[in-house]
Amino acid sequence: MQQKYIILLLSVFSCTICLAANKNSFKDSTTITIALDIAPDQHVSVDSIYLVFDRCDHSGAGVVKQIFYPVSNKVTVTVPKGKYYVNIVCLGMYNRECFDRKINAKANKENKVLLKLSEPPLFVPGFAYIPEEKIDFSNLLVTRDSFYK
Repeated sequence: MQQKYIILLLSVFSCTICLAANKNSFKDSTTITIALDIAPDQHVSVDSIYLVFDRCDHSGAGVVKQIFYPVSNKVTVTVPKGKYYVNIVCLGMYNRECFDRKINAKANKENKVLLKLSEPPLFVPGFAYIPEEKIDFSNLLVTRDSFYK
């Protein structure tokens, strides 16, 4: 009879330890919201952005390296607490916009980063610049000496 109580007590104790460990691991992460601010008269949204989070001590090289698709020009990322170098590259219509920031992500706190984007360049059909293609005839597969050997 005593063995049943001991087993029950040990199982309850182990469950509480597991729950406590799980709760403590949750406290180590934080949420970072990156908001992309576009001029109010623009009705254009950002297609996608490429994010690279790297720890300041370079111990977690590339904690996040991923393409995100913003919802209403906002992206939310969950990372462990600490200091990060963040590289943000806009893709699509705003492909020339790049940002480098240093973020101190604190535990259990939502960190916000606001980035102001300039107006996208105007695209006029028929005026795209296509560079001239230069062909090196000495480097073709047919004209190489190693092809005939």
